[in-house]
This record gives sequence, structure tokens and C-alpha cells, in this order.
Amino acid sequence: MDFSSDPMLSCAFGILFGCTNLQTLRIRAIYKNDVPPPAIFSREVDCSTMRQLQLQNVKLEAIKGLDNEVCLIKYMLACSPVLKSLVVVCNSSIGSNEKDMFARKLLKLHRASPIAEIIF
Repeated sequence: MDFSSDPMLSCAFGILFGCTNLQTLRIRAIYKNDVPPPAIFSREVDCSTMRQLQLQNVKLEAIKGLDNEVCLIKYMLACSPVLKSLVVVCNSSIGSNEKDMFARKLLKLHRASPIAEIIF
């Protein structure tokens, strides 16, 4: 998935929240643009207006920590009450400081599941 493509990101959100029975998800990020796009979705998550997801295991690969990636992760964590694990494999181009900041940001996000683990 190209996180720098607004249409692709909109499509991914549409599919994710249209397939509420999805239990396992794997996304591999690609980047056709070197310039990070602005976040196209609200940072505020209101799961009361959305259906809950049945995600149990999520793996995100080649993630850079862009705002759009964080928004997607935030929605998945907040709307997945049975989530067991969210595995994040960072892109090799990001440094250890950026990776640490990204991990801290993710660990602060609200989780609907009391057992959800974020694994780096």
C-alpha cells in the first residue's frame, strides 16, 4: 500500500471498515513519493460512529511513522476490541531515534482491547 497516495489510503480505510469481520491483516508499505503527505484523516477517533472491527492480528511492514500510518494504526487500535497483536516492522531508512519516537507515539494510543500488544 502506498501511504503517500490519498486515493489508495482512502480505499484502504474503506475496505478495512467495510470488512468488519476481518481477523488478520497484513499491509506492506511502499512509497512512490519522498515527500510525506499531510494526514488525510482526522486524528480524533470516534468509534461510536463506526462499526467495531474483529481484527485479532495485524502486521504492518516497511512503515516510516508518517501521519497517515499513525492515523490508520490509531483507528485499528481504537476500534478492535479483540486485537491480540499489532506487529510493526519499520522501514530500513528510518534511524533509531525516529524509530524510538514512533514507538513511544504508538504506545500512548488508546487500545479497545485490554490484551493488545504492540510489537516492534
